[in-house]
Amino acid sequence: METFELIKKCGLEQLIFFHEKSLDLKAVVVIQNTVLGPAVGGVRVMEYPDEQSMLDDAMDLASEMTLRAALADCDLGGGSAVLWSDGKKKGEAYFRAFGRFINRLAGGFLAVMEMGTDNSDLNNIKRETDFIYALPVPYGGIADPTEITAEGLMHGIKATAKAVFGNSNLENMTCLVQGVGRLGGCLVNLLSQAKAKIIITDKNYDKIKNIQDKYPDIKMAQPNEAIYQKCDIAIPCAFGNFVTQNTVENIKCRIIAGGASNIIPDVETGDLLHKKGIIYTPHFVIDSGELIQADYELKKRSVELLKAAVAEIYGRTLAILETAKEQKEAPIRTALRMGSERLTNIGNIGRRSV
Repeated sequence: METFELIKKCGLEQLIFFHEKSLDLKAVVVIQNTVLGPAVGGVRVMEYPDEQSMLDDAMDLASEMTLRAALADCDLGGGSAVLWSDGKKKGEAYFRAFGRFINRLAGGFLAVMEMGTDNSDLNNIKRETDFIYALPVPYGGIADPTEITAEGLMHGIKATAKAVFGNSNLENMTCLVQGVGRLGGCLVNLLSQAKAKIIITDKNYDKIKNIQDKYPDIKMAQPNEAIYQKCDIAIPCAFGNFVTQNTVENIKCRIIAGGASNIIPDVETGDLLHKKGIIYTPHFVIDSGELIQADYELKKRSVELLKAAVAEIYGRTLAILETAKEQKEAPIRTALRMGSERLTNIGNIGRRSV
């Protein structure tokens, strides 16, 4: 597909490519929607089989961020930054070069952490630009963004439990956490404090061992069997489709609510889950803690106000699930409609006649 045709079809405002030959740095920034404010997006570093796969991922991430911001009551738009990696760990020069690129956008794009980047990477970007947000306190932020996102997820999970089981108390509920990296590991800590029964799975054994060393009673499931594990709540926090249309029939949980991207491949899969009686709470509704932190840092608000805003994820999640129940539709359809309505309403303000 030609570039301008792609931009039009996907509803993008800008599609920006960047290349630093000396570092083999190939990057794309997508600005999908700025109706609510400047575009914010994670900096993802990944290997891709080809350029189209990279572009598809970048556009999907930007579209999700637009919805996330709309549903989180933030004054930010949706964007993404994807760096096409060769699989090798990148150093200071690589990320500083990308920081200079972001700086040229003059605040039109605000960067946060994403898969493939860590605090030191973002700090190197920050050496070249001020347009970096949601960093931990030692790096100039107001809170740890992973902890804030995990707190938001817990609010969303508890709200979903309230909608499905009539009680938000997770004590003795069996929760499967798929992916126990930064976010999943943080979530395990919170679930343990809530006295849930926890099952973990991850393709990286070292991550499993780190969790089991801390929590010896936690059970483990094989990664390829996790989707079929009997549990009350499945919490995907790893990359890749957790659910596909082919696996829906054999899923044995009541709730799917996590912080991974691409938990389901399309809205139709959400319909299939709904028909089976499985509640899928869209991740872009409940994993918005990092985005809210970026919004509050931009507005120079306190960590106390940030935590209060993240706690509101509970009420928003419950409202979406209750509306979906009333409308007899999958929650993902309700969330998409509500996000679209806010974007339309705010977008129309500038076009109204005096």
